[in-house]
Amino acid sequence: MKTLWYIAKKDLRQVLKDRSSLLLLLVVPLALIAVVGFAFGNVFGDGSTQIQIKVAVSNQDTGQNAYIGKAIVNALKINTNQLVITVNDYSDSGQVTKQVTASNSPADVGIVIPAGASGALMTATQQGTMPKNLVQFYTLPNNNDARITIVQNVVNSVISSQLAGSTAIGQVNKVCHQPGNHCDQSTIDNSAINTAVAQASASSDQAVQSLTAGQAVKVGPFDQTVPGYAIFFSLFGLNAAAATILQEKEDGTFRRLLIAPIQKYALLGGKLLAQFILTLAQLLVLFLVGYFVFKMHIDSWPTVILMLIGTSFAATGLGILLVSIVKTRRQLNPVITLVTLITSAIGGAWWPLFIEPTWMQQVAKVGITAWAMEGLNATMIFGKGFMEVLPDILGLLAYGTICFVIALRFFRFQEKAA
Repeated sequence: MKTLWYIAKKDLRQVLKDRSSLLLLLVVPLALIAVVGFAFGNVFGDGSTQIQIKVAVSNQDTGQNAYIGKAIVNALKINTNQLVITVNDYSDSGQVTKQVTASNSPADVGIVIPAGASGALMTATQQGTMPKNLVQFYTLPNNNDARITIVQNVVNSVISSQLAGSTAIGQVNKVCHQPGNHCDQSTIDNSAINTAVAQASASSDQAVQSLTAGQAVKVGPFDQTVPGYAIFFSLFGLNAAAATILQEKEDGTFRRLLIAPIQKYALLGGKLLAQFILTLAQLLVLFLVGYFVFKMHIDSWPTVILMLIGTSFAATGLGILLVSIVKTRRQLNPVITLVTLITSAIGGAWWPLFIEPTWMQQVAKVGITAWAMEGLNATMIFGKGFMEVLPDILGLLAYGTICFVIALRFFRFQEKAA
């Protein structure tokens, strides 16, 4: 065991003396984490971000009995802590479409209420039919922005309430004109009926009590960026350690060391111990900087540290597995690059794992990134406890163990003579 530690200490000293290695281990990851984190600061929010929507409206439905256009414009004028809708009025539909397609200060949505929309609604309800194309709704093609849905829901709500009011008016008139019934037409106030129904529709949400359960999920840009890129660069760091082992095999250093009174497990184990310590130290430093500098959210440090230990162990196992399969240093670099990029892309290093399709999340478990990011997202973003994250920790330890077992089967201290 003492020999194993001496070999590990020797490799660690070599890395610490190499400034380029330290640059790759710490400075480059931190620089990239800062750039990506600040760049995506508006994508990952804590739920308090205010949604702002610009709407261009042309209300051509005017006159004494026109009410559809006025109701839509009034309903769209929303200004709360969560939502602000800015309504700009234009005289004709051409100006509305220009605002939607403009590149300098575009409107998110354009709405045109044609002349006679209120009369068409009243006529349709009196005839017992559903009105069509009362309002023209303009957006850019193939635009799936959620803000469009918000505006569309507001407009649909106004139309529904007005439609209900017009239907009620039609029903009152129908009952009054049935044989045996008599109503003084002057006593039927269509505007009052329509307003009463609209107010009842608008206040119907008061019948449902809105409550919350549990704590709000707090997600900052660095809660995803720091863990993802820390694991990404730790996998790239395997290249240096693996290349060192392959170089010593090619130079015959292993063969000479085997003559010395050093057991094989100590020789290989020392190098793996050095890589494990180096990977764990890299992850810990990046997480500490993320916590104190970038205000990354961590509720349970013990759980996170256990996740990082499991990740380091699995990464070390993956590294020795690649060394046992790859024969030369020339083959090593593209193999590690390919493995790192693929597992990082589908494993949640660059975006949250939980937004991927379920089948892709399962495929991603082939690499260690998915196991690590699933556990870190669970404890850092969703606030899950140790027992809920334990399967991911055990998965990482099992992953590393399987890699070690396979590697020992194929690893050769010296290549066979041709």
